[in-house]
Amino acid sequence: MSHFAGYEMKVDNLEYLKKALTEMGYSYKENTTITDWAHQTRQVKLAVVDKNGKLMALGFNEKQTAKGVSYEAVADWFMVPGGQRQFSDTVAQLHDKYRVLDICEENRWNVNAEDIVVNDKGEIEIMATQWS
Repeated sequence: MSHFAGYEMKVDNLEYLKKALTEMGYSYKENTTITDWAHQTRQVKLAVVDKNGKLMALGFNEKQTAKGVSYEAVADWFMVPGGQRQFSDTVAQLHDKYRVLDICEENRWNVNAEDIVVNDKGEIEIMATQWS
């Protein structure tokens, strides 16, 4: 049966989350309501919009933790292409990519787009350089 389920991910920065969704080919809408297959609704801080401009049954809500803020996915996973694991793994990986790129920039390391590759294991490799 189709229904909403929460899924905690290692995502703690809204801007990195937005960039990850954009890189995946999605867009987003803030502070809106999503609807599952059974027409149940949930209010979310960030809803995912598919490649055709349709609001998906997938969003994110802010959650306070001992370490600060994190974002929990709320979704009808039956309606998410690729399913829960593939989607959440990709979002978390791209979120971390943008975290690393920001850290590099803050520390005056240079990263060119061609220096970011995905290896045969599906891992993102980033080569940063710095002139001394």
